[in-house]
Amino acid sequence: MCSRYLSSLLLFVPLRQLLLARSAWTLQGCHRIQGHIYIHTHRRKVFRCCRCARLGFFSVMCNAQGPPLKKRKPQPLSLTESLPIYLDHNATTPLCEEAWQEMCRVHKVWGNPSSTHPYGLAAKYELEEARKKVQTALNAPSPESIIFTSGGTESNNLAIMGGVLALRQGQPSRRYVVSTNVEHPAVAEVLKAIQDRDLGACGSASTIDDAEAASRTPVKTVRVDVNSQTGCLDASTLREVLKGLCGGPESVALVSVMLANNEIGAVNDIKELCRVTKELCGETCLFHTDGAQALGKVPVDVQDTNIDLLSVCGHKFYGPKGVGALYIKPDVVVHNILFGAGHERSIRPGTENVLLASGMAEALLFACKNIDRFSTRMRDTRDELLRVLTVELEAYDMGLAVNGAIGFTLPNTLNCALFKRVPNRKTGSSVSYISAQRLILHVGDEVCMSAGSACHSTADEGSQILVSDPLQAVQVNTDRAIGTLRLSTGRTTTIEEVRRAGRIIARRAAQQFDD
Repeated sequence: MCSRYLSSLLLFVPLRQLLLARSAWTLQGCHRIQGHIYIHTHRRKVFRCCRCARLGFFSVMCNAQGPPLKKRKPQPLSLTESLPIYLDHNATTPLCEEAWQEMCRVHKVWGNPSSTHPYGLAAKYELEEARKKVQTALNAPSPESIIFTSGGTESNNLAIMGGVLALRQGQPSRRYVVSTNVEHPAVAEVLKAIQDRDLGACGSASTIDDAEAASRTPVKTVRVDVNSQTGCLDASTLREVLKGLCGGPESVALVSVMLANNEIGAVNDIKELCRVTKELCGETCLFHTDGAQALGKVPVDVQDTNIDLLSVCGHKFYGPKGVGALYIKPDVVVHNILFGAGHERSIRPGTENVLLASGMAEALLFACKNIDRFSTRMRDTRDELLRVLTVELEAYDMGLAVNGAIGFTLPNTLNCALFKRVPNRKTGSSVSYISAQRLILHVGDEVCMSAGSACHSTADEGSQILVSDPLQAVQVNTDRAIGTLRLSTGRTTTIEEVRRAGRIIARRAAQQFDD
C-alpha cells in the first residue's frame, strides 16, 4: 500500500468510476506494479491510475499480478452439494471399482509375506498373484521381472540410479546418461543428482582397478531437445546426439525417454527410439522409459518395444496411491539404492504392501484389457471439449492456442492457452492471455483443472515465473505460459460434462477481462 499517493492519483480516475467505487466498494489505497500505479478495493476492483485509467484495465490484461492470490485452504469435499467436473486426470485418477473390490477382499490377508506360517504364506500368495497380473498387463516375460515399489518416483530412481550403478561396475567407461529436455522431475532430478554427486565414482566397482577407472570417468548427463512442433523426440535427433558424444555411442550407459509427457501429452515412439539406442550403443546399454502417464491410455508391450526398464505408477490408471512397480528385463541387473532385508529379489528392501499391490495390479490389468474402449472414449471427450471451448470463446471474441500437436498426444490431454483479441498499446500485439492461476481459482467449485504439472504447481506467489520444460520445448513464451491450462479427461468423463465445462471456462475467462 502507498496511501500517500492516493490524493494526487484521484485526479487520474474518471469521476464515474470513483462514484461507483464509493457506492459499491471501499477504496483501500494504491500500490505500484511494474512501474504502474493501481488503486484497488477489497473486492479487487482494479483501476489503472497511470496513463490508462479511463480504460479501467484489470491488472491481468498487462500480465501484472495485482493483489496477491489467496491460496485455497485444504478442506473436505462436500458430498451433499453437486461435485465439480473433474478434468485433471493426468494429476491423479479415482480408485476404480475393480481395484476397490479386490482390496476389500485382500485386506483380510494381513500377514507378512516373508513369514512362513499360514498368515504369511497367504499374504505371499496374494502378492505373487498381483505380480502375475502386472506381468500379464505389460506382456512381461516372467513375474520375476516385476518389482513392487512405493510409486513412480521410486521406480524412476531405482531404474536410473540402480541400473547405472550395476552397468558401470563391469563397464566403467560407459559414462553418459542420455535423456530429453521434457522429462518429469521424477526423472530430471535423478539425472541432476547422479551428475552432481558423481555417481559411479563411489561404490560402483567390485575391484580397486574398476573403482579407479570409474573415478576417472564420472557420469555425465545429456539432455536431447525434442521436436519443437510435436514435443516428441525424433529418432533421427537421438541418433545424431549419440554419434556425436565424446567416446562414441559405446560410452552411453543408459537412455531414458518418457513414454508420454505429463503436461502436453506428447507420446514418443519408444520402440523406434529403443531400436536406435541398441543399434548404436550395443545391447548392454540400458533403455528406460517412464510409463506413468501412458499406462491405461495407450497400449504398452515391454517385449514388443524391447525396453529394459519401465516405471509404473498406480494412481495414474485408477489404482491406489502410494504404490508402483518397476519392470526389469530378465537379463538386466539393477542394484538396490535402499538398504535393508532381501525383499523383492534384494532389489527393493522393505515389507511389501500386499493390499496396495493387489489393488494396483487389478486396476492395471482392467485398464489394459479395455484399452481400446477407454482410449476412444477419452479421445471423444477431449475432442468435444476442444470444439466447445473454441466455439464458446469465439462468442466472447476470445480464442485458444494448443501447445504441441494434438495428433501426437495422449487421447485425453488438451494443453492450451486462452487469450482475448485486444490491441495492446505497449507491445502492439492484438493478443492478451488470461491468468490461468486466477481462472482456476475462480472456477474451482465448478471445474477442476491444472495450470501445469500438479507435482509443482504450488510454488509461492510472487516468485519468479518459470516456464515448464515441456512448454519451453514447444516454444511457448512466458505470457502464453501464464495463460496455459492443462485439461485431461478420464474414462468416466461424459460428453455432457465436457460441454458444460467448456461453457463455464469460457464464461469465467471472459469475466477476467470484463472485470
